Amino acid sequence: MPRFLNRFYIEFIRPTDPGLFITRYAAKATVCCLLSLTAALLLGLRGHDLLWWLIGALCTILFRTGSTFSRRKMYGLILLGTVSLTVPIAAVIGSNTGASLAFIFILSFACFFVAALGVSASTIGIGCLVVTMISIFSPAAIIPGLIRSAWLMGGGLISFLINFYLWPFDPEKVLLSAAKLAVEDMGLFFDGLCARIKNPRVTDANLNYLSSEASASIRRYRIFMESFNVDPLKGSRTQGGPGLYYFSLVRLFETLMGLFHHIHFCDGNPEFDELKETFYTASAGIGEAFDLFTEMKSGMYIKPDFSPIHTDLEEIQTALVEMKGYQKGDHGQNKFLEAWAALYELKNVVGELETMMALADQRFQLKVKPHAA
Repeated sequence: MPRFLNRFYIEFIRPTDPGLFITRYAAKATVCCLLSLTAALLLGLRGHDLLWWLIGALCTILFRTGSTFSRRKMYGLILLGTVSLTVPIAAVIGSNTGASLAFIFILSFACFFVAALGVSASTIGIGCLVVTMISIFSPAAIIPGLIRSAWLMGGGLISFLINFYLWPFDPEKVLLSAAKLAVEDMGLFFDGLCARIKNPRVTDANLNYLSSEASASIRRYRIFMESFNVDPLKGSRTQGGPGLYYFSLVRLFETLMGLFHHIHFCDGNPEFDELKETFYTASAGIGEAFDLFTEMKSGMYIKPDFSPIHTDLEEIQTALVEMKGYQKGDHGQNKFLEAWAALYELKNVVGELETMMALADQRFQLKVKPHAA
């Protein structure tokens, strides 16, 4: 039975929701709504009053957005405050067809306009539009409209308190776990490339499988961002942002694929035997850096020392120059060009790995311990 469950997890659950992160996220959201419903029933709410209480609770949960935990709280309060103002207005003008159409047009225009400001603004706009439309099609006088707004605020605040204070769920922790899995899978892919340098029996099929796993992990990280309404494209070089770290993962994967395309330079060439050892030593150091960085899930990791790796890369470059590949004929020249390309991609891997670590420190507020001497 445990073997069956393990295989079921690997085949069906891990590709879409490793660690059941999204499942737990959805479960907590459901519990927040149920607790808000329980509070409403204890207050004796029935009928439309209960309906608007639940709309407030669902509004707070469904339209959560923001790239950090503090921003999600802020945006949640903005949404609740906005709908508490638009709902009574919509209830009053709902009985007038012309005024209703004009109000719907203004809200729709505002909703599509704020979408240009980013995912968070777009999510708040859509939530406001949906809740206000419900109120428009349920016209009422000013006093019932204000009561409707009060019940909406009550249900929303109950969910807000549970979601952000009593039982907080920080999406940053989920994204950190997803990022750790992406780095881990890319590390496994790099370990396969490292083994391929000395062992030609490591086939391209094996490496293609590892690359597909790494690619799926990066896509999963973006899907997780989108599921939390975090804009994966948001970020700048000066102010940072969630998108910068995502793109650093993409660039690192691209350099690994570049190395994959040139890793065959030493196959069947005894003259590269000594060079293979230096390549392998440098690659082993990079693999250790990947392993150290996968400890990031704990919020702290030991900073790898890249100076020996840079020294090995300089030795490879010097050795390639001294081998004078331009004197080897067309076939020999092609092999040396492959070796230079592999060295170039290996340097890129080191550069992108260092950049990705620096962005992760900024993105997730990681604590870095100095490497052991």
